[in-house]
Amino acid sequence: MMAKERWDACDREGNPLGYTVVRGEPVPEGVWHRVAEVLSITTEGRVLITKRHPDKPWGGFWEYTGGSVLAGEEPQAGAARELREETGISLPEAALHPLYVDARPGIDGLNTIYCCFAAFFDPAEQTIRLQEGETVDFRLLPYDQFKEFLFTEEFTDPIRRRFLDHQEVFDRLMEAHLKK
Repeated sequence: MMAKERWDACDREGNPLGYTVVRGEPVPEGVWHRVAEVLSITTEGRVLITKRHPDKPWGGFWEYTGGSVLAGEEPQAGAARELREETGISLPEAALHPLYVDARPGIDGLNTIYCCFAAFFDPAEQTIRLQEGETVDFRLLPYDQFKEFLFTEEFTDPIRRRFLDHQEVFDRLMEAHLKK
């Protein structure tokens, strides 16, 4: 039997409260948990999106990489782990660049603190391998096409809303990356 996933219980600012909560069990009122998200970008400026497994919430929809930060883990470490698990892309934590932190209700209705990072990778050096039970397909889209695809009914709505709320950050990041 697989161990249940545990998260650090946090306050709204992401400070651990000194105890953990278990995925799927009731979470006390006022407790927040952290989720790490990663916008993965190739050296040529294409954005990696993955299709969620049909058995997951928002199954069959497209997203960029993300998942819960585990108990005892910092968001940057969680982002690197999720990236490695869901896509096979292995980068050191230091290669993930913080973009924003956003506290709001999550996909599952829990109080969630989204810690978003950017990761740049060379597709010639990294093989994309999808995680069974998590992702079923991937695409590498030029940034403009990615932004267009966000508005299709195929893209996960809560992730689209967060992206749009912080689009200026993403646009500046991509402008700087593509100038290199």
